[in-house]
Amino acid sequence: MAEFEYVAVDKKGKTRTGTLSAPDAKSARRKAMQSGLTVLKVKMSSGANTSQSSPGTQRQKRKESLRSKYSNKGEAIGLEFLRRLLELHGSGMPVADAVKLLNHRLSDPQQRNLSAVLWKELAEGRTLSRAMRQLPGYFSESSSYVIEAGEATGNLAPILSKIISHLEEKREIRSRVVSGMTYPMFVGLMAIGVVLFFLFFLLPQNQEMLASLGGELNLMARIMIDGSNMVLFAGPFVILAILIGLGITVQWSKTEKGGISLDRSLLKIPLFGNILFLSELFHLSSLLGTLIWSGIGLTENLKLCERTIKNRFLRSSFRSARVLVNEGKSLPDAFRKYKLMPAMQLDVIEVGEKTGNLGNGMDDISKAFRSQLTKRIKVMTNLISGLALGFAFSLVALVAISIVTSIFQVSKSISY
Repeated sequence: MAEFEYVAVDKKGKTRTGTLSAPDAKSARRKAMQSGLTVLKVKMSSGANTSQSSPGTQRQKRKESLRSKYSNKGEAIGLEFLRRLLELHGSGMPVADAVKLLNHRLSDPQQRNLSAVLWKELAEGRTLSRAMRQLPGYFSESSSYVIEAGEATGNLAPILSKIISHLEEKREIRSRVVSGMTYPMFVGLMAIGVVLFFLFFLLPQNQEMLASLGGELNLMARIMIDGSNMVLFAGPFVILAILIGLGITVQWSKTEKGGISLDRSLLKIPLFGNILFLSELFHLSSLLGTLIWSGIGLTENLKLCERTIKNRFLRSSFRSARVLVNEGKSLPDAFRKYKLMPAMQLDVIEVGEKTGNLGNGMDDISKAFRSQLTKRIKVMTNLISGLALGFAFSLVALVAISIVTSIFQVSKSISY
């Protein structure tokens, strides 16, 4: 039991204050109302020991701590929980019993807190999908709707497997992009660091040494030093201009028209834009296939998928295509009008729609997009790695040659 302070008005209209013991704030308010008071405010006593709070209060705090925006870290925790849930439920254990067992067996604190909140929701009579919607930081809205469809059909295990596969593939693609960009960025930063060391430390010392010997730097070295001095002078103004430009662009992108225009421009960037486009198509087709297999109707399916599209230009095009589908147009024809997918993939969707095998068709084009995306990412990482190495080698070689040739010139003049 915890101590709560309250402010209330009695039947005569006088303000009353006091304290009372109750399991939680709701119970304290109810107890005060039973005494004939109109409660204005209830809060936990400042002197109350938080370690002695009730289980209900602790559960509420745990639940609030788990409520956050959907993130990469939260997705990883939720994915691991779904894997464990599938292992138990796939063996024949009911979902509620599986969640209860995970609540007692999991050793990771975050996993255990997650399972504890879900078990509390299930124990109160809610479904797993509804319980998952209470934790948007760990489970996406589309995943909860897919699970809701699986619960309605009584065939949840295959749906869980589909969701896990979709999330794993999405995370694998993201990991490949990050790992592929790490090495080129490291090489580029190291090269810039070496060049700055040469320009601002070694070259000035070399210049002083040559001046004391009666020599001077050659043309290449002088150009590099003059360039570095110009960068030092103009650099702050350039950085300020870039920051102002970025600020204006960010504010403009927050508007609907600006966001669509900016995202459309991103898709036109050579190589990188194609990767963004293929990434969106892979996630879209994979989720479409998962939702179709779960038994969700096409109209609701497309509505859910629209919310997951990050590129605002593609989302706008997809929304327009969805309106056409709602008006009776076929899915491939609607996609074809707004150029959402290549012609070959649209043909696969058309065949699947006519044969009543749209789920398999979506799975096939999802695999095709994944294969294309993997190849593009590999090409991009190899290209950027090569450019980074070439850039680093060229800069270091240029600085080294300018210093060495200057020293050779002085050596020749001394020898003669």
